[in-house]
Amino acid sequence: MPRYNPNATYVDDNFGTYEMEDQDDCDFYFQVQAESVEKECLGCERKVMLRPDYAYCNSCATKREQGWDI
Repeated sequence: MPRYNPNATYVDDNFGTYEMEDQDDCDFYFQVQAESVEKECLGCERKVMLRPDYAYCNSCATKREQGWDI
């Protein structure tokens, strides 16, 4: 696994921007990246990298939680 870099920004389609505090957070981030597959988001229809059991990218999931009809 890559080493934790406190100056790096870690972003993905599953959870958005990660708040990294230590190597465990970094390990989790790279585990999520390794498990993710290319899928079409059911909300915005973009091709994104998501965990196999996810259907919406982070942006669309947030909108759905806020009551948007997507």
